[in-house]
Amino acid sequence: MVQLADVLKAIGPNASIVFAAWIFMGFLQQRNDAAIDRYRQAVGDFRSNEHDPSRSGNLKAQVLAYRRRCRLMSRATFVGLVAAILLISSLIFGALDVIVPNTAIIAVCGIGTAIGGFVLVIIAAFIVIAEGRIVQRQIDDELRDVTDLAEGAGGGV
Repeated sequence: MVQLADVLKAIGPNASIVFAAWIFMGFLQQRNDAAIDRYRQAVGDFRSNEHDPSRSGNLKAQVLAYRRRCRLMSRATFVGLVAAILLISSLIFGALDVIVPNTAIIAVCGIGTAIGGFVLVIIAAFIVIAEGRIVQRQIDDELRDVTDLAEGAGGGV
């Protein structure tokens, strides 16, 4: 008869993977929420204020950049969530492997979900890197319509 202790020994040490996945999900969600908040602020600023032509063009570019960031972070959050589900599933397959040992389908599913979860975490991280590049361009573009500051900022603008 299978003991609960055996199942917990099988999945316990690996549960830290699940906790790490959920922490990563929190990170992704925070970035997503921040991008959405800034997007809404930028759209509201663009709608409500009269701007000189150079500022208006810069604001339009900023709004479109925030929209791209929101889309990227939404994708990263979705990919991260699927990764977390796969990693949790791999723990379940690990428990099943203790309950029903030497079952090929359980082993294959456990290996597949573990590898799939890790691959998706990496993909989500690459999406965050792409979003970070947009952030850097936004920082550089922010000064585009303030020539005094743009000249002092150096080569980044």
